[in-house]
Amino acid sequence: SYDRAFALLPAADRKSQIPGIIMAAIYRTLLEEIRDDGAKVLTRRTSLTPLRKLWIAWKTWIRR
Repeated sequence: SYDRAFALLPAADRKSQIPGIIMAAIYRTLLEEIRDDGAKVLTRRTSLTPLRKLWIAWKTWIRR
Protein backbone atom coordinates (compact mmCIF):
# COMPACT_ATOMS: atom_id res chain seq x y z
CA SER A 1 0.00 0.00 0.00
CA TYR A 2 1.04 3.60 -0.46
CA ASP A 3 1.01 4.26 3.30
CA ARG A 4 3.28 1.32 4.00
CA ALA A 5 5.73 2.26 1.25
CA PHE A 6 5.88 5.86 2.48
CA ALA A 7 6.42 4.72 6.07
CA LEU A 8 9.37 2.58 4.95
CA LEU A 9 11.03 5.44 3.03
CA PRO A 10 13.96 6.77 5.06
CA ALA A 11 13.51 10.39 6.12
CA ALA A 12 16.78 11.30 4.39
CA ASP A 13 15.34 10.15 1.05
CA ARG A 14 12.02 11.97 1.25
CA LYS A 15 13.28 15.30 -0.07
CA SER A 16 14.85 13.77 -3.16
CA GLN A 17 11.81 11.55 -3.70
CA ILE A 18 9.16 14.30 -3.47
CA PRO A 19 8.18 14.13 -7.19
CA GLY A 20 7.51 10.39 -6.84
CA ILE A 21 5.69 10.90 -3.57
CA ILE A 22 3.47 13.54 -5.19
CA MET A 23 2.69 11.24 -8.13
CA ALA A 24 1.89 8.41 -5.71
CA ALA A 25 -0.55 10.70 -3.87
CA ILE A 26 -2.25 11.63 -7.15
CA TYR A 27 -2.50 7.99 -8.27
CA ARG A 28 -3.77 6.95 -4.87
CA THR A 29 -6.53 9.56 -5.06
CA LEU A 30 -7.41 8.41 -8.57
CA LEU A 31 -7.62 4.78 -7.42
CA GLU A 32 -9.88 5.83 -4.54
CA GLU A 33 -12.15 7.64 -7.01
CA ILE A 34 -12.29 4.52 -9.21
CA ARG A 35 -13.15 2.37 -6.19
CA ASP A 36 -15.81 4.81 -4.96
CA ASP A 37 -17.37 4.88 -8.45
CA GLY A 38 -17.80 1.11 -8.45
CA ALA A 39 -14.72 0.31 -10.54
CA LYS A 40 -16.54 0.90 -13.85
CA VAL A 41 -13.27 1.42 -15.70
CA LEU A 42 -14.38 -0.43 -18.82
CA THR A 43 -17.42 1.76 -19.37
CA ARG A 44 -16.49 5.05 -17.73
CA ARG A 45 -13.40 7.21 -17.52
CA THR A 46 -12.39 8.46 -14.11
CA SER A 47 -10.03 11.41 -13.93
CA LEU A 48 -8.92 14.21 -11.65
CA THR A 49 -9.07 17.82 -12.73
CA PRO A 50 -5.77 19.69 -13.08
CA LEU A 51 -6.77 21.91 -10.16
CA ARG A 52 -7.38 18.89 -7.93
CA LYS A 53 -4.01 17.41 -8.95
CA LEU A 54 -2.35 20.72 -8.08
CA TRP A 55 -4.11 20.72 -4.70
CA ILE A 56 -2.95 17.15 -3.98
CA ALA A 57 0.61 18.04 -5.04
CA TRP A 58 0.64 21.13 -2.82
CA LYS A 59 -0.74 19.25 0.20
CA THR A 60 1.77 16.44 -0.30
CA TRP A 61 4.68 18.84 -0.70
CA ILE A 62 3.70 20.75 2.48
CA ARG A 63 3.44 17.52 4.53
CA ARG A 64 6.73 16.00 3.40
